[in-house]
Amino acid sequence: MSYTQNGAARYRAVNAQGLVADASPAKLVQIAFDNVLAHLAVAQGCMRRIENDLPLADVIAKGNAIGKAVLLIGHLNERLDLERGGEVATNLRLLYTYMLERLTVANAKNDADLVVEVAGLVREIKSGWDRLVAEGR
Repeated sequence: MSYTQNGAARYRAVNAQGLVADASPAKLVQIAFDNVLAHLAVAQGCMRRIENDLPLADVIAKGNAIGKAVLLIGHLNERLDLERGGEVATNLRLLYTYMLERLTVANAKNDADLVVEVAGLVREIKSGWDRLVAEGR
């Protein structure tokens, strides 16, 4: 890694830490969704490159990206308050579980279309969180 790339990586890390330290709970969820979408985009790109070949770097990157997306979705799922959240939280739990299942199959079958499906679901949920953050909740 060059000096410039290393400096840029450090700047992004410090900037990200600042965003998280000052974030409301709704903003933290929004940041998590942004990260899930970024990891799913990486996985999808790797899967497309793997379709006709098995380049080791893409296989590893795909596994890492899906693994990170799964961890974030799992974390969001674990943090749901079913008692206070009622039907909305219950529906989110079902949706998160569905997404985790689809990503497992996507990884095993190298199916980029399943990743696209999950990314669409994440975007739909994220749009609600974006509204909450914009309203200052």
